[in-house]
Amino acid sequence: MLRKLATAAAATALAASALAATAPVAAADTTAPQPSVDRIEVGMLFKGYDKAVAEANGYAIKTSPQGFEYSVKKNATVAEDAAAQQLAAARWGIKPTATSTGHDVADDYSDYYNPQCGTAWLSGNAVGNLSVDISTGFTLNPNQRAIFYYWEVGLSDSGGVSHQHWGPSGLLERQSWKGDKHVPGLSPSNGMAWVESTSYATLDDGSSCYPAPGAVIVHYAIF
Repeated sequence: MLRKLATAAAATALAASALAATAPVAAADTTAPQPSVDRIEVGMLFKGYDKAVAEANGYAIKTSPQGFEYSVKKNATVAEDAAAQQLAAARWGIKPTATSTGHDVADDYSDYYNPQCGTAWLSGNAVGNLSVDISTGFTLNPNQRAIFYYWEVGLSDSGGVSHQHWGPSGLLERQSWKGDKHVPGLSPSNGMAWVESTSYATLDDGSSCYPAPGAVIVHYAIF
């Protein structure tokens, strides 16, 4: 009897040992950190005309009966001139008389998120190895074309502030532009990036458009 009990005890111990060898064991999480991404898009604001650019592209800068400047093609028809004034009024944020529907068209262009020229955007993607992938750009309103641009993005982390530049360069009448950069050598910290107020797009009619100041900002965790 004793021998049988001893044999049974040995078998039980052996089974327990095998189970322990195959059971999951809690361990420290060694999974690599996932990319940290942030993106924002806001309006681009109109800040007047570059008369030399307008002239070089066949436009004239005139003053409307209401007293604001507008850009219109040279030798424009009466209808074309009226349309140019309406576009300029919206860009300047001047409220025209309400339409028959009661909708004030200038309301569509009155703040940072309802763009006067289009939209500016920025994306920051922390991809590991103390690096960030930056994507940024702008998209103009329909039927608008940029012929020149300059773009600057600032970045900050615990190690300080740096800047990335695109342009100045021509765009050959493009409605949108996009720039990408891989930025290495950062410091582990909560970082941020922003589009500098020096960034701009110049349209073929001489319009100068800028990202809303202090609004195009993203945050990410650098690892």
